Amino acid sequence: MSVIQRFAEQLTMPDETRRTVQHDATKHGISILEKLIAVDFASLIRRVEEISQEYDKKDWYETTADLCIDVEALKALDACEPPAPYPYYFCTPDILIHHPELVMYYRNVAMVTQKAINDMGLNTTAYEAGQTPPPDVARDLAHRFNRIVSVLVVVGSVTPQRHLEMAYANLGAGFDNSIRERYM
Repeated sequence: MSVIQRFAEQLTMPDETRRTVQHDATKHGISILEKLIAVDFASLIRRVEEISQEYDKKDWYETTADLCIDVEALKALDACEPPAPYPYYFCTPDILIHHPELVMYYRNVAMVTQKAINDMGLNTTAYEAGQTPPPDVARDLAHRFNRIVSVLVVVGSVTPQRHLEMAYANLGAGFDNSIRERYM
């Protein structure tokens, strides 16, 4: 249904129904905004931006196999105008160990929900809250996230800001699911 069709449909709705729909939409939007503010995702983005100012492209290219990053994905990031910093999309075990809260950021860039990561046998809740993951867990998480993101970057039309779109889309879907589960 197009936006115009939905608008036309709203015009023909009884006033009480229209108010109910608007109230529910507002309530839903406020709930999602409150959750976004509560996780302080903006601070995670700032941290990734700081990391992105200090990384060495050559080191990343030399360790793509160890990090489970497809070289074609790095080439796609280099081809963006302007080029997209690798840490916007990819992580290293060291990043996750030194900044465990970034597990949330990279999980969302990989578009993996909390439920899906749990289904993979990894519960990241403690790390997303700041607990340092053991080196083997940090390596496993980095590998999983990097494999997924490599495919998304190579297949998708990547832009310097696409990482934010990916992360926010996944966050919104996760928030939506938690709201649905609460009312079911």
